[in-house]
Amino acid sequence: MIDIILPVRNGDAFIADAIDSIQAQSERDWRLLVFNHASTDRTAEIVDDFAARDPRIVQTLCDATLSLSDVRNLGLDQSDAPLIALHDADDMSLPERLARQRGFLEAHPSLALVGGQYEVVDSTATRSFGTRRLPHAADRLAIACLFNNPIAQPTVMLRRSVLEALGARYDHGFLTAPGLKSPEVGTLAEDYWLFAQLAMKGLCANLPDTLIRYRRHDMSIGVSKFQAQMAISEQISDHLMRLLATWHDETWQTVRPFCNHGAQLGAVEKPGTLPQAWRSLRAQLLRIFGDTPGVRRELAFRDVLANRSLPVMLARFARFRLTHSVDTDEMATLRHVLSQQKKRLLH
Repeated sequence: MIDIILPVRNGDAFIADAIDSIQAQSERDWRLLVFNHASTDRTAEIVDDFAARDPRIVQTLCDATLSLSDVRNLGLDQSDAPLIALHDADDMSLPERLARQRGFLEAHPSLALVGGQYEVVDSTATRSFGTRRLPHAADRLAIACLFNNPIAQPTVMLRRSVLEALGARYDHGFLTAPGLKSPEVGTLAEDYWLFAQLAMKGLCANLPDTLIRYRRHDMSIGVSKFQAQMAISEQISDHLMRLLATWHDETWQTVRPFCNHGAQLGAVEKPGTLPQAWRSLRAQLLRIFGDTPGVRRELAFRDVLANRSLPVMLARFARFRLTHSVDTDEMATLRHVLSQQKKRLLH
């Protein structure tokens, strides 16, 4: 049995497509838990109509005072299946999604989470913007989560037993260290905060398969509150590094200059100090994570970003591409760097 958690607020434009995609799954042993977050449109009516025809669909009405993290946690609390799939109200799962993720977690009992790749489409789902390619291996995700979010929320399937053992929930710091207070992330980066903590424990992987069609539109949080989301993501990155430094008796060093949340590089007051700072941080990360293929692969891209001189960065990226397959976020980061340089030249 797989429980699917789907929170929705005023989603009458897209909710039917999402439910249709779940009913089309080749995996038939599932239950869809829809958490209607105080919708004022026709969402409740649409979901009720599906539920009347399919007893596997259950709708719960949630109070408007709850945050999105509260609603997601309510879903985790009310689900009781061994595996929990996450789903957004405006996305569509491809037919083999649940079967592939279930098979992967059954074959890898030590893992708590598996995500995957996704195709980005427009609001009508008729135009494709291509597939976002994310890293796969658990050892790479463990270190990659320091620099950006390598796990796509609506592609995720979770193993209940590990969540319960860790006390893992949204907007909750279940990994702790003496003297460190967990950041309050609200509902802008609650997925990154949860997944990064699991990834740092080596509990996460991504399938190379495309699992969903991700709908991009103006109501998406990632579009409407992008800058606030990026600021909180950088806070999470630094907090994760503080945890690691405390656990491993290392001196804390900021990772912010080497992050690419949202495919953007943070501002640096003294770019000339970055190469030395990176050499020190790089050696520290190798001590913490070990010299594994996934760790070396992630550090190779951070090597590219460790010098803000554009000719140097581009030369390093060219060499990087000769030996590595480039992820979508990596390519987007270099394109953003070039775009910013063009804007500076025009002004």
